[in-house]
Amino acid sequence: MNLFSGTHDILANGGLKAITGANVVALASKNYSVPLVVCASMHKLTPKHCSSADNEAFSQFASPQESLRGIDGELLSKLNTYNPIFEYVPPELVTLYISNMGGHAPSYVYRLLSELYHPEDYEL
Repeated sequence: MNLFSGTHDILANGGLKAITGANVVALASKNYSVPLVVCASMHKLTPKHCSSADNEAFSQFASPQESLRGIDGELLSKLNTYNPIFEYVPPELVTLYISNMGGHAPSYVYRLLSELYHPEDYEL
């Protein structure tokens, strides 16, 4: 069983915003029929929506300086480097969310939002 414990946000559509590399792990889990269980408390739940096409819209980027250390200056001048911190994992890759309120399917996240948050609180 795979476990994610470092989820940044659980999005309203049941997807999640997680550290870079999480989507690759989720795709591998689906390919090998291994359930993907995400551990996160309910304060990580957010009314934000996102899709794979919007992935760059919420990504934060870090300086690639550490990963490029030791590369030749001539080669370095020809590189365009992006170093995202977070990426989107779609809900169809997640099997179960486990939180301080129990276990929930990704399709149930919208219901949790309506139970825990008033609709006026979606936009602050």
